Amino acid sequence: MSSRSFPKPPTGTAVLTEPTHTMITLAPQNIRLQARARTKEEAIRAAGQVLVDCGAIAPGYVDSMMGRERQANTYLSHGIAIPHGMPQDRELIHRTAISVVQVPEGVIWNDGQTVRLIVGIAAKSDEHLGILAALTDVLDDAGAAARLAHTSNPQDIIAALSRRQETGGAGADLAGAKEVEVIMACSAGLHARPATFFVEVASKFSSDIAVKFGEKTANGKAMASLLKLGVPGGASVRIQAAGADADAALKALAEAVAAGLGDEEEEDLVPAAGAMAAWTAHSYGRAITGVSASPGLAIGRLHIFQPTRLFFSDSAQNLELEKRSLIGALEAARIQLDEIHDAVMARCGKSKAAIFKAHQALLDDEDLLHEVQVRIDSGRSAAWSWQHSIENRVVEMRQIADERIAARAVDLHDVGQRVLRLLAGADHETSLPEGEPVILVADDLTPSDTAKLDPSRVLGLCTASGGPTSHTAIIARSLDIPAVVGAGQAVLEQTNGILCILDGATGQLYIEPSAQDIESARQYQQDLHSRREDEAAARYQPAMLTDGHRVEVVANIGKVSEAAAAVEAGAEGVGLLRTEFFFLDRDAPPSEQEQYEAYRTMIEALNGLPLIIRTLDIGGDKVLPYLPLAEEENPFLGVRGIRLCLRKPEIFIPQLRAIYRASVHGPVKIMFPMIATLEDLRAAREMAEQVRQELGVAPVEIGIMIEVPSAVMMAHELARETDFFSIGTNDLTQYVLAMDRMHPALAKQVDGLHPAVLRMVDLTVKAAQKCGKWVGVCGGVAGDPLGAAILTGLGVAELSMAVPSVAAVKARLRELSLPAAQKLARRALACASATEVRALAVS
Repeated sequence: MSSRSFPKPPTGTAVLTEPTHTMITLAPQNIRLQARARTKEEAIRAAGQVLVDCGAIAPGYVDSMMGRERQANTYLSHGIAIPHGMPQDRELIHRTAISVVQVPEGVIWNDGQTVRLIVGIAAKSDEHLGILAALTDVLDDAGAAARLAHTSNPQDIIAALSRRQETGGAGADLAGAKEVEVIMACSAGLHARPATFFVEVASKFSSDIAVKFGEKTANGKAMASLLKLGVPGGASVRIQAAGADADAALKALAEAVAAGLGDEEEEDLVPAAGAMAAWTAHSYGRAITGVSASPGLAIGRLHIFQPTRLFFSDSAQNLELEKRSLIGALEAARIQLDEIHDAVMARCGKSKAAIFKAHQALLDDEDLLHEVQVRIDSGRSAAWSWQHSIENRVVEMRQIADERIAARAVDLHDVGQRVLRLLAGADHETSLPEGEPVILVADDLTPSDTAKLDPSRVLGLCTASGGPTSHTAIIARSLDIPAVVGAGQAVLEQTNGILCILDGATGQLYIEPSAQDIESARQYQQDLHSRREDEAAARYQPAMLTDGHRVEVVANIGKVSEAAAAVEAGAEGVGLLRTEFFFLDRDAPPSEQEQYEAYRTMIEALNGLPLIIRTLDIGGDKVLPYLPLAEEENPFLGVRGIRLCLRKPEIFIPQLRAIYRASVHGPVKIMFPMIATLEDLRAAREMAEQVRQELGVAPVEIGIMIEVPSAVMMAHELARETDFFSIGTNDLTQYVLAMDRMHPALAKQVDGLHPAVLRMVDLTVKAAQKCGKWVGVCGGVAGDPLGAAILTGLGVAELSMAVPSVAAVKARLRELSLPAAQKLARRALACASATEVRALAVS
């Protein structure tokens, strides 16, 4: 024992010892049985309150426990979690202690994990390692964990956490193993996070891995086993490996340990490299969780939208009058949709307004109109006939297997209701109360309901149904209105006029928040506004990191006018010109001359800044009316991108000619989309070179989009035959995860910061750098400031993004050093989920 003296623990108290001989007591009063918690936050605060009540911590340390949970998931396994605070807040710990809160009914932690035993830890140094060593015995026994989750006797928990077992026996070695001795570099020791990192590295090798500390041996591929070792920072451990790749495994693990196993101190972490750190509620009162549809924070009173009730007869006395009424209603609906289209185009742009052109087309559906006429002829009223004909189609559309199409049933319903209101003689307004603006709540809003909203009157939107890819969500984003969708029926059961906070970024609606939360949310809004003003003022400064490393920040654009807007926003050029805008919404393809003049206009607007022109990327979710394509069961895996261009030289060659002709006016690069094979690249380059020689102009750089896994795996070969890569993370993500990014049920999971996608980026950059080629990223991740920081750390040289993101990303990058970004990237690559990656953003 240590020379220090300790008071004798009271009866019924367990003494937990560890290699450093620190004594930790677990008394019955530190255990709370049969607790209830609706949320993870409530459970953590309950564990923290036990520690406050026993005098172990100051109340502020509970907030530190919440802060730690936002950085890293503290779930272990078998329904056990170990929330603890951040190292910089250890001065709030009066004495080392633990608490145990039992929630028999369970509480959802992360990613569907159910926790029934919450072990709160307050450790002044590395003392918690001994607690983990004792606790992990329980993790080896699912039955024991289940018994503790339902026991009514606190002594059962005390006894379980006081047992100690040694794995592998004293000095047990792997048969025929090689070994290396290393010093544990992570200052906090081998706790949960670095142990997870170690397992991640070890699992890449087929060899058996063991770790020895003193007389104890652990399985190097099992986190719970590693935690039993209780290795403190600075301790010496031996890593053993037995198998065909033992040497490589030992080398990789030794390097990982020397680098700290991804466990930098919190003060060394990269700040939330995005926008500011997310706002966080402190009181954790009632909250309704939905899906983020449009980011932003709104504070206001709820107004629950009630749709207009329509009344009409099902039969008709004068059939000719009914038919004339139908014709008049259809014409009036066309006029209304024209007005909405023009208003939305003025506020949100042509692409958003196109929704209402599609609505007009539904009014001209011959089959639909014929069916309505037949019903009227049978003696039914126009209103009744129209409603039944529309609703039959809505039901059919909702049953379509392709959920993206099924989700568009709301558009058909929207058109149907518009005509039905006209037939019934009912006005329809999304009426709002007089006075202060509100947070609007509805079961769902149609696109036309959303388009008519006045952002000065509507602070935010929250719907019970709907998805993040719906037209309603798209319009909300374009209007910059914070929105949450899919929140469930509970949101409709709230009281009109209650004060709420809607967080569009996290998908939360906080009901009747505390005065503290309201004040902090208002301060957050002010801080965000000030930050945006500072970013805009510095938008022309380069994205120069603190150590002099520079990242080129450019823009994604889709039409002529956006070139000048990109320069005005601070972009250093155009990293992706989507040329589809010339080919869509017309009856014939654009001529070579028309394209040439547009490209030249853009080049002149950029005034010497580079322009990367992506050749036509049609197919999958984009079709041309004058270019009929065979129906494909899987269009995203069919003839799209460069495959289509190679099959349609009458489209491809005029575009190439226009680009080469325009290249004499300024710096232009050509980029081919959806390159999946070396053969595709060679065929496209051959056509381009033939065009160039015919025109007699100088060569330009030619790059390719990296959007499919095969291109990543062939990146070395592709890099030798191209000048640069641009990674399209939007498509790459859906192909890597095998999830349609427009799928209403899956879109939430299609995250470009998923480790699988980041590892693809890492492989691509390394292959390109070996061939002396640079890599850009033009997908959505580049415009996410956290994503921008990670990509910079991975070696990406150019980040191309939507114009509004340029100033914020440049500002964030100026706050980083390259070593800090590289550390962040390494940690991101070692994560197991997109949630873990996003948790690396530390405020």
